[in-house]
Amino acid sequence: HRAAHGFGPKRQFSHHMKTTHLTLALAAALAASCSSIEKSAPLKARPVALSSFLEHTGEMKPQRERAPFALVWTAPALPQRRAAYDSIHVAPVDTTHLRRPKSTLTTKVTGKATRRQPVREFATLLRSSFTHAFEKSPAPRLRVAATPRPGSVTLRLALVELNPTDGAGNVVRTAAPYGGVLSPFTGGSIAIEGQVRDSVTGELLFEFADTERDKTSVVSARDFQPYEHAKRAVAEWAAQFEELTRTSPDHRVKDSLFFTLNPL
Repeated sequence: HRAAHGFGPKRQFSHHMKTTHLTLALAAALAASCSSIEKSAPLKARPVALSSFLEHTGEMKPQRERAPFALVWTAPALPQRRAAYDSIHVAPVDTTHLRRPKSTLTTKVTGKATRRQPVREFATLLRSSFTHAFEKSPAPRLRVAATPRPGSVTLRLALVELNPTDGAGNVVRTAAPYGGVLSPFTGGSIAIEGQVRDSVTGELLFEFADTERDKTSVVSARDFQPYEHAKRAVAEWAAQFEELTRTSPDHRVKDSLFFTLNPL
């Protein structure tokens, strides 16, 4: 009866051998790749190349004393104009600038095609997360506007990078001695760009871009799922952006940590 359902001894042995071969192949590939890691590799993700979604790419720079994003541009008139706005409309997310996903180590070893990116899911998640950040804020300065209206700004977001976490590779990384150094080869990443415009005139007031890669941890359930780290990054971005809109210009919105102690 068990054999009829595909779980007999022969099938179990065959499945075990395939799993063993994949594990050994990944381990060999990881070991070979380990030698190419730069000792000075940054702990936080480097910003990806900016897309044509943004207008002031040549003028954007870090403003870590104020904003947690990798690159920022602020219109000179924004500090004086800020008080004129009391609401924010979050527009549908642009996905036309999304780059092709990078191949994971597992797909390179096995030859399998890279999995399809959940583009629609993340576009919806980005919009809803940024909207909910304002709706759930204990003291929002801007209320959510369902449509653009006078006295509101419109937030436009673009999803420009979405690379999955390599779950199978992380199984090997977790089991391997000093496996933590192998995380650059098995980690995923996500990158967004954003614009804030006057909802009536379309005047551009603010632009930002940021990239997040999987957080370092001893072990996390997110390491074995393709996009759970990316979902966490979206939630953190939304909270950071909302904090930025309601705090004074001399307030520093802290960046998220590159590591986590949360196993979930």
